Amino acid sequence: MPPFTRLSRSARRGVTSTGVIVAAGATLIMIGAAWMVADGGGSAETIGAADLYTVEQGEFEITIPASGELAALEQFELRCELEGDASVLWIIEEGATVSEGDLLFKLDDEAVRERIQGLEEEVVSAQNIHRNREASLEIAQETRKSELQVAQVKVDQAELAMRAWEEGEVRTTREGNELAVRTAEKDYSRLKDKYEKSLQLREKDFISQDELETDEINVIKAEAKLSEATLARDMYEKYTYFKEQLQKESDRDQAIAEKTRTQKRTDATVRSAEEDVAAASKTLESKQERLTKWETQLERCIVRAPADGMVVYGSTVNRRRWDDQPPLQVGTKLYRNQLVMVLPNTERMAANVKVNEALSGRIEADQTAVLRTDAIPDAVLEGNVLNVGVMAEDGGWRDPNRRDYRVQIGLTDGHGLILKPSMRVKANIHVDTVTGVLFVPVQAIHRRGRHSFVYKLDGNGYVEHPVRVDRNSELFAEITQGLTSGDQVLLVDPPAGTVTQRLEDTVGGPPPGSTG
Repeated sequence: MPPFTRLSRSARRGVTSTGVIVAAGATLIMIGAAWMVADGGGSAETIGAADLYTVEQGEFEITIPASGELAALEQFELRCELEGDASVLWIIEEGATVSEGDLLFKLDDEAVRERIQGLEEEVVSAQNIHRNREASLEIAQETRKSELQVAQVKVDQAELAMRAWEEGEVRTTREGNELAVRTAEKDYSRLKDKYEKSLQLREKDFISQDELETDEINVIKAEAKLSEATLARDMYEKYTYFKEQLQKESDRDQAIAEKTRTQKRTDATVRSAEEDVAAASKTLESKQERLTKWETQLERCIVRAPADGMVVYGSTVNRRRWDDQPPLQVGTKLYRNQLVMVLPNTERMAANVKVNEALSGRIEADQTAVLRTDAIPDAVLEGNVLNVGVMAEDGGWRDPNRRDYRVQIGLTDGHGLILKPSMRVKANIHVDTVTGVLFVPVQAIHRRGRHSFVYKLDGNGYVEHPVRVDRNSELFAEITQGLTSGDQVLLVDPPAGTVTQRLEDTVGGPPPGSTG
């Protein structure tokens, strides 16, 4: 037998309008029996028409009762976003309904304004330093460019001087040396030939001794001049050329080295200037960020509603029974990230209720529900199940073995009522409708051992008639076997001496666990 059943629409039209949730079949029967005894049915000496129920085919609904409290589906938490402490200068009255953009509270901004003024001065100073360092960087870059150009000119000049020496001076010197040697050779050869002829002429007395000696002196001079020219040529090729070559190459290499040193030195200067600019930029950026941050802090001293809703102070939300702190008011000191107020949207409300884990499996999203609040008990609200919690919650220290699932029911129609978060609420969640079945009130069902039975009218007495119960609600139970339409059953215990047949006689002996 399924543990739970539903109430029908016909039941809702009658007694079911007050129906609560369906419990397990056996449990509901026991509840019905207890109700019957409490009502005094077992002590009646006579049976009236109201104590008999005629079995009929019809329908009834199954609902699951739950209780909890109202909550807004949408709400904004407003916290203190200022650095350090802040005092409340003005705050809207708690419970007020506000629209988006309405002023909620103001905080003391004197310390923030002083901080902003100091930061503005620091930013101006940092901007000046940054500009000066940028100018120094530009000067260093121009200086590097100028000095490198000078160094490059010296390198170019050294290279040109070397090429000019190689292609001009060396060639000219060599040609000059060769010309001097050749000239001296020719002159010596000519003078030598002349001297030899003079010797012959002297032997014949055609010339004087003085003329002969003159020719001899000229030969000696020409020979000396030839030797001098040859020596000059050889010295140039062996020594002077290489000396000049080394000097020219040294001049060129020194110019290149000087250019390299200039580049490294000026690069280091420019790098240092760039690092100074980068450091100034970071300092300026940091100070600007801090200024922007405190300007934002100044804006946060005036807080407006981000959406429509009702004002609830954070001191109310977090209040404990033993908490004697005064409510939020002008002059209250707030700390960073403290909850100042909650702004629930009362136009979109839901009921957060708890359902026993034995019943939670019957509840699904989109099932309808009827709700009543303790604050407005006569008003009936309508809603739909939004979701069912995925994990059970225990019953706390009062009932640690209890397991409940949280169910959220969205209100589809508030009927214009003023609903507030945390209002206590009771709900009946419609889970099924049983149609086209025989059913009896649950107080007509009795149980002995593992057998269910009713007191069925039989002539002038009653018999303990076995039945099979299937689905049931708090008020009605479906009968699948044992009764037919038109049978009459007792809703109270039969008077003494009116039972004509016991269950043991019907089912063939006492059931297991029966006490007789």
